[in-house]
Amino acid sequence: MAAAVPPARAQNRGLTLLAVCSGAFMATLDTSIVSITLPQMARDMEASLPVISWVMLAYLLVNASLLLSSSQMGDLWPPGWLFGAGMLIFGLASAACGLSQHLWQLITARAVQGLGGSMMLAAAPKIITLTFQEGERGLPFGLFSTAFASGVTVGAPLGGFIAASWGWPWIFFLNLPIAGLALGVSGRHLYRLQLASGGSRRQFDWLGGLLFTASIALFIWALTQVRTQGWQHPTIWGALGGAAAAFVMLLWVERRQPWPLLPGQLWRRGAFYVGAVTVVLTFAAVMGTFFLLPFYLDEIYHLPPQTVGWLLAVLSCSNALISPLGGFFGDRWSNLGVLRLGALLILGGLAALWWWGPLATRGQLVLIFVVTGMGFGLFQAPNLNEMLWGVKPQVLGLAAGTNAVLKNIGALLGIAGLVTVATWGAEEAGPLRTGHCLTWSCFQRAFLAASFLAALNVLMNLLPRRRLVRSSHPRNDR
Repeated sequence: MAAAVPPARAQNRGLTLLAVCSGAFMATLDTSIVSITLPQMARDMEASLPVISWVMLAYLLVNASLLLSSSQMGDLWPPGWLFGAGMLIFGLASAACGLSQHLWQLITARAVQGLGGSMMLAAAPKIITLTFQEGERGLPFGLFSTAFASGVTVGAPLGGFIAASWGWPWIFFLNLPIAGLALGVSGRHLYRLQLASGGSRRQFDWLGGLLFTASIALFIWALTQVRTQGWQHPTIWGALGGAAAAFVMLLWVERRQPWPLLPGQLWRRGAFYVGAVTVVLTFAAVMGTFFLLPFYLDEIYHLPPQTVGWLLAVLSCSNALISPLGGFFGDRWSNLGVLRLGALLILGGLAALWWWGPLATRGQLVLIFVVTGMGFGLFQAPNLNEMLWGVKPQVLGLAAGTNAVLKNIGALLGIAGLVTVATWGAEEAGPLRTGHCLTWSCFQRAFLAASFLAALNVLMNLLPRRRLVRSSHPRNDR
């Protein structure tokens, strides 16, 4: 397999980082900004809630299920070209979304957006690892995480303003100048980031990609349907069974592949394995709680939607502001020390939410959200840095793509699991919707479960992470 050729240094690295952060911003912006405009889309297209939800599901399913295959492409072909192609596809699909006259057109365009998004998100960490050396990647990874968080933070208020002022199609047209500017200022630098020699298409694991896509798509679809159908519905169990069967077949196929989609050299590394487990635990605890908070603040505190939005923005903003510092301090001190502090802050915030309950004042709620957001921001970049430390360039893309897939799986597991815990035994338990009367005891169970996941995450992060240690970076020796 080819070795990577590093790009030019100095300002070129900044332009390259600007491009990959723009891609991350667009990908997350188009999730949060669409969610706030779904009611308007449903009215304009005369669609029911289950049907209009496919505007979100189409993007999520395609994006998550193709991430790993896209990551392997980034290891076989120049990642700069893959990222540029993904941004171009994403931009063109955004235009198609805005011009859609029928629901099927909008859903199809959103699926194509998911394809472009998977190519961008899979290539972006690979580009960062090839552009910046080990020991200086923390800040770039932190800025990359900030771009993710910023898209979530500004999406809801920006989407509401644009939809009210010009209509929902303009939330998609917004992507066009972002994509054009990013490719315009950094395109030639991205395309210089190539491999010393191109990979062979025969090395791409087509069968593994198909099986992984089928497995992850069925699994994610089942989790997204839990809220409306409940865990005991036969459709849910059928989809989960199909996902398990596809994954077992994938493991069988991968053992016979010369260039597998799930390389054993990654999963046999303690740093990667422990980091992968903690990614799932972290995103399950935080994102599952984040999903329940609007219902909690509405039904327990009876706060208006505007106030709820500002309170939730506190968590997202603190995450966005702290993420670069997490990577920065991880480079200069210790990745493990910073991510362990982040895990402790997450546990402290979620435990306080469970302990104080309705007795917490608004000021205390803000403090809880700030602490949780800070912990979330401190954890992500150092953990990814640990997972990628010492990984061979041939599989850097797969390693980073696996991390992205695990984030999605953790978030969906957290949402489905905490919703189930919250509605367990409640009157009319099952679907969680606005107006579903949940008492404090329901939320208390869910917040306790989230705290348990956060505590388990702290314990996992106390385990040693064996990795390749470079003598040029003695501060990271353990």
